[in-house]
Amino acid sequence: MSGNFLRTESRLARLRGRIIGLLTVSLALTACSSLPEIRPSAAPVQADIRERCRSFFPNEPHALTHAIEARLPDASRSAALGIVLVDPARKMVHSVIMTVEGFVLFEARHQGTLAVNRAVGPFAEPDFAEKIMADVRLVFLPPPGRLTGAGLLENGFPVCRYEDDEGLARDVLASRDFAWAVHQYDGSRHLSRRVSAYSRNAAGMPERIEISRLRFPRYGLKLTLLQAERLSADDERLKP
Repeated sequence: MSGNFLRTESRLARLRGRIIGLLTVSLALTACSSLPEIRPSAAPVQADIRERCRSFFPNEPHALTHAIEARLPDASRSAALGIVLVDPARKMVHSVIMTVEGFVLFEARHQGTLAVNRAVGPFAEPDFAEKIMADVRLVFLPPPGRLTGAGLLENGFPVCRYEDDEGLARDVLASRDFAWAVHQYDGSRHLSRRVSAYSRNAAGMPERIEISRLRFPRYGLKLTLLQAERLSADDERLKP
């Protein structure tokens, strides 16, 4: 009986951790529609926050398969499968989106420049491919640009801020355990994209990701992790 009790307590502890992670990210999501102020922290605290921010992104090549629920710009909804190849060392992402029957709707690769191999239906709209791949990079690669701040938001949430030469700012909101988020602000310092990730598995991969574009064209994606495969650097699938 004591063994069953301990296992039950362990499950409850994990559940409590997940609930706390969800609540803290939810609090952060509702906090700021414009670029918030970062309150400076002591050097050891800043170092811990910076390390947490880096830990959310893969540091080795991976192949990731997700079930996708999409809310498209025309307000239609659809279900699809997505495969992402990510190679952090090369700053490369390759994305394939297909129907559940296996028909490829979209395939593109970004490694410095964007190469679209296939785009049909809504994915063929002007600039839509570029926006989709920007989402993929936002989720799976560390933010580009310079780290310009690390500390706490007004609500006490740990954050790292990266700013690039195009005037975009990206905040990585760094919950300690099971949840994290990335907020992207445009040149006017208004929130334009939002990524929320929940329930990191034993390998550190989020089991659920939500992506929202808050400027025209508005759309949303919900990704549920089906499979994560670590790849070697010379895997054929990573080559152009």
